[in-house]
Amino acid sequence: MWESLLSDCQIVFIPQLADQVLITRLLTEELQVSVKVQREDYGWFSKENLSDTVKSVMDKESEIGNLVKRNHNKFKETLVSPGLLSGYADTFVQALENEVNNTKSS
Repeated sequence: MWESLLSDCQIVFIPQLADQVLITRLLTEELQVSVKVQREDYGWFSKENLSDTVKSVMDKESEIGNLVKRNHNKFKETLVSPGLLSGYADTFVQALENEVNNTKSS
């Protein structure tokens, strides 16, 4: 999920298992940075549905494709912003150091 958000590629999901379904729901419905291939009534997806979904995110005239691209770019900018990841790591390391120091002094 992280790598797909940092890439310049459009995200198309065909979820199969529980965690994939949850990630798909988060990225497709909540964050609107991806699209999901629609399944037929019997549970499978057709090559037409797959093709239509890929075209929807690749077509420059597609409303859903443009929305997904805009949202994807916003999230990517946030994720690559300076200090975001290192800030979390620095805070975590500091918390560990504090815990070790508190344990030593007890």
